[in-house]
Amino acid sequence: MKKKFRIIAAALALCLSVLCSPAALAGGYGTAAATQPAAAVQTISTSQKTEQQVWIPTHGGKKYHSRSSCSGMKDPEKVSLSTAKQRGFTACKKCYH
Repeated sequence: MKKKFRIIAAALALCLSVLCSPAALAGGYGTAAATQPAAAVQTISTSQKTEQQVWIPTHGGKKYHSRSSCSGMKDPEKVSLSTAKQRGFTACKKCYH
């Protein structure tokens, strides 16, 4: 039993030394597998930040707006411009003249 415990403890120590090394903490191993997920996350968050958001009515109407208060909308929904266009909405002439 003590021998199994020592083997497990040694394996755990090895794993911790690899995972907690300065290179691992800095992400510096340089493998594509290690750097690829971070790049994917950055790409997603960048595209989400830059996509324009618009307001669409939830109770009738087919125009999207730059302001939630335009045209007296009640309970408007905030969506991306591409989503609004996919749903068949067109630009409000007051907001986008």
